[in-house]
Amino acid sequence: MQLKDSTVLYQVDNSTINLGVKMKQLFICITVLCPTLVDAHAFQYQKTQGELKYYTGQTTLTGTYSRNLDPEYVDYMGDDVCFYPDKKSSSLIPRPKGDTRIAWFCFSNFETAKKTFKLPNSIKKGYCTYEGKATVTIKNYRLLIAETEGYDSSQLVSAKNITPSKAIKCASYG
Repeated sequence: MQLKDSTVLYQVDNSTINLGVKMKQLFICITVLCPTLVDAHAFQYQKTQGELKYYTGQTTLTGTYSRNLDPEYVDYMGDDVCFYPDKKSSSLIPRPKGDTRIAWFCFSNFETAKKTFKLPNSIKKGYCTYEGKATVTIKNYRLLIAETEGYDSSQLVSAKNITPSKAIKCASYG
C-alpha cells in the first residue's frame, strides 16, 4: 500500500509496518551506536615483544592528565606526562582477559604532551603533581604485561577541552 506522502506501509500477519518510521529508527540507532562500536575496536594487536604488547590504531578518550614532579617519584619512575581515562573511556584501552588493573598510560611523546598541556618544569614547595582534564586522541598503544614498576604508553595525537593544570599537594604518609 502506498500513501500520498510517500510513506510505504506493509501488511504482515495482520500488522501494518511503517517502513519510514522503522528506517528512521534504524538510522538513529546506527549513527548513535556505530561510533562507539568502531572505537571499542580501535586498537589492533600487532605483536608481543618481551614484556610489551604492541597495538596499532587510534582512539579518543576523556579523563585526567598528570605530571608528577616529586623528586623521589621522578628519580624512581622518570619524568612523564600521564593520562587516566574516565570510566567510560577506560573500556577503550587494550587489556588482556582477566587483567583488572586500572587503565592509565604515559605519553611516549613527552615534549609534545608537556607543551600541549602547558606544564611547567618546576612546582612550589609542598606540591608534587600538576593535573587537569582533557579529551585526548592517542595512537599506537604499548601495553606493559610484566608485573613490575612501569606503565603503558601511547602517542598523543591531539587534545581538546583542556582545563588548565592545577598544582596538587604532596600526599603525606604516616
